[in-house]
Parts: sequence; C-alpha cells; structure tokens
Amino acid sequence: MILIKDIIWDFDGTLFDTYPGTVNSFKRALKDIGIYESYENILKHIKVSEGYAVAHFKELYGLDEIFVDKYNEYKNDIEIETVRPFPFAVEVCRQFVTSGGRNYILTHRGDSTLKFLQYYGMLDFFTEVITKKYGFKRKPDPEGFEYLIDKYNINKSTALVIGDRECEILGGKAVGVKTCLYNTNNVSLLQTPDFHINSLENLADIIN
Repeated sequence: MILIKDIIWDFDGTLFDTYPGTVNSFKRALKDIGIYESYENILKHIKVSEGYAVAHFKELYGLDEIFVDKYNEYKNDIEIETVRPFPFAVEVCRQFVTSGGRNYILTHRGDSTLKFLQYYGMLDFFTEVITKKYGFKRKPDPEGFEYLIDKYNINKSTALVIGDRECEILGGKAVGVKTCLYNTNNVSLLQTPDFHINSLENLADIIN
C-alpha cells in the first residue's frame, strides 16, 4: 500500500453534507413562484452540479433571474449549524496533518467554504482552499489540480484526489493522480477510481 502525503479534497458531498440546506433553498425558491418539485428530483440534479440544476429548471419552467436571486438569497441564509462535516471528516483531516500530510480543497463553492471550515475548527487543517473566486475552470478540467501540484511541488505518486462525483475522478486522472470515490451519492461512474470508500473512517486503510 502506498503512503499518501497530499490529499486534494472536494468539499460539498465529500467533507461536508451541504445538500439538505441547498436543496431546501432551491425548493423554497421554486415554491415562491408557484412551482412544486420533490426534494429527491432537485437533489438528483444538484448532485450533478449546482449550475446544472439551475440551468435545467430554468429551461424546464422558463424561469428568469428572479428565481436565481431567490435561490441565492435563501442559500446564503442557511444556518451554519445545519451544514455539518461528514462523520470522521474532522478526525481524518486533523490526523493527516498531524502525521505530516498536507490537505487541500478544490471546490466550486465560494467563500462560504471558509465560513464552514472556520466554524467547525477545520480551517487550519488545509494548506490552501481553492474556491470559485480563484476563477479556475470547473472540474473535471485539470486547471485547479495543476495549480496545486505546481505551487506545492506535489509528488503525483503520493497524492490522492477524493470526491463524491465523477468530475473529481476525471480531474484526478487527467493530472495523473490516484483517485478515491467517497460514495455519498450512490453514483455510477464511467471512470473507475483507484479506491472506493463508504465512510471516511476507511480512508486510513488507503493513506497509511
């Protein structure tokens, strides 16, 4: 088993369970304009990506920016206590840093990423947190991954990308880094990750 020294994490659906608050905000914004969609259907589209879900429902119902503004308003007002790290996320990240490893985050989310990490005392566990404000192309484009690899002189043979969607697996493979699917979405992938876990507790078996 290889020794992992650098981990590039996804945020939503991998480190933090942000889906309930996001889906409820989306559902509430639709309801305000007289559209009733099931939680499950919204979740299915958001798990592809937030942008995909917005574009899908805008086209489906002929929605304008009023819907988008309402959704963003509700999403920005999500109580921070309702967005929680997945079980073992705090412990795994802390232990990895304590043992000499380096954690990074590459996310499509904005500055709220830092807010959630700070609230749960996790911000210091990460060498750098790449949010959408960096302006990198969306995953699976390798741009964000390449930035981290070059800046921190990451050895690809001892690095790992962890995510809950195919875009992280594709992005990791594009830059020649091993990949791990944390399957919180019960997704079926076209690309096979190097590793597969159903709990972050099992990550120790891969990185040590």
